[in-house]
Amino acid sequence: MIEKGVEQSTITYNALMDGYCLHSRMDEATKVLHSMVVRGCEPDVISYTILINGYCKVKKLDEAMQIFEDMRSKSLTPDVITYNSIIDGLCKVGRVAAAQELFMKMQARGPSPDVYTYNILLDGLFTNGSYEEAMRLFEKMDNDGLEADIVTYNTVIDNMCKSNNLDEAKKLFDSLPSKELKPSTRTFNIMIQGFMKEGLLQESENLLTEMLDKGPTLDNVTYSIMIRGFFQNNEIDKAVQLLNDMVDRDFLLNTTNTSSVKDLLATDGLEGKFIGLADKILPKRQSNGTVTSVELDA
Repeated sequence: MIEKGVEQSTITYNALMDGYCLHSRMDEATKVLHSMVVRGCEPDVISYTILINGYCKVKKLDEAMQIFEDMRSKSLTPDVITYNSIIDGLCKVGRVAAAQELFMKMQARGPSPDVYTYNILLDGLFTNGSYEEAMRLFEKMDNDGLEADIVTYNTVIDNMCKSNNLDEAKKLFDSLPSKELKPSTRTFNIMIQGFMKEGLLQESENLLTEMLDKGPTLDNVTYSIMIRGFFQNNEIDKAVQLLNDMVDRDFLLNTTNTSSVKDLLATDGLEGKFIGLADKILPKRQSNGTVTSVELDA
């Protein structure tokens, strides 16, 4: 259309850029932006944000930052989505200090960070080993009157568990109903994993029972954590019972889960129980990366 000289709107150009960015074709996307200017169609905040987000996704943060500065030099004010895109990109390449600097600029001159901004930076700080800074940011979020969502709490609880602060994680988990937040399946999985890591099987089982009785729905990850935890703590009968339950509920065991179970059983010399389970549930051949029951190679 551009080649044929058909007049284009900013929306059309933005859609074309977005398409190139989705396929990581950043050179073509950048050419579209330049073409807009040449043809007298002024790029808007969305135009620049699309391009910035595209460069962040392919981890070319220097290019993203340059476009960010170009945008500001043209008297265009980045919105919260623009900032979130670039802060996320910086965190994902380990440039957390630069992400924090942008975050502080948002607070000083706007736009105000939203819950997604905090979630992105929290995850970046935790991932890059800045636990104490992340916890201070979490506290600041509350002090600033911004309501954390379940994603925020999942991130904090998960990293509390990983940092051996299980008691604090459980307190935060238990506080969710008072904050009118409903724990998700991921929230339960995080806590179950935390308990299993410390060998607290009963606590893990209590959470599993709560999920079965009241929700949320168990997923493949829930079963995987519980089954591996039972095996590692030599609760083989409970693991086999859970495997039966998993198949009875028509869950598909992925190849990774099946392989880990096979390895654990082989290590413990318990192939007999596994074969009995496999015979019971009529193993089928693997298809598309999943198996409809547990398999054991002959």
